[in-house]
Amino acid sequence: MTIVFLAIAVIIGLALLLVGHQGGLPEAVVDLRPEGDPGDPRFDVVFRGYRMDEVDATLAGLRAENEQLRQEQARFE
Repeated sequence: MTIVFLAIAVIIGLALLLVGHQGGLPEAVVDLRPEGDPGDPRFDVVFRGYRMDEVDATLAGLRAENEQLRQEQARFE
C-alpha cells in the first residue's frame, strides 16, 4: 500500500514539474518584430498563445492611429 502512495506522489511531482508549477515561467524578453504590413500583423507564437508584448504594441499603434483619425474627422465636422 505504501508503494502505491509513493508511486502516486512521484507521478504527481513529475506532472507538476512538467507543467511548470515548480519554478514558474521565465520573464518574457522584449524582442519586437520589425514592422511589417500594418493591415496584416504577425505575432510570434509561444507556449500560451501569442506574445503579449507584440500584441500590446500593435494595439497601442492602432489606438493612436484611431485617435488621430478621429481628430482629423472632428476638424471637418
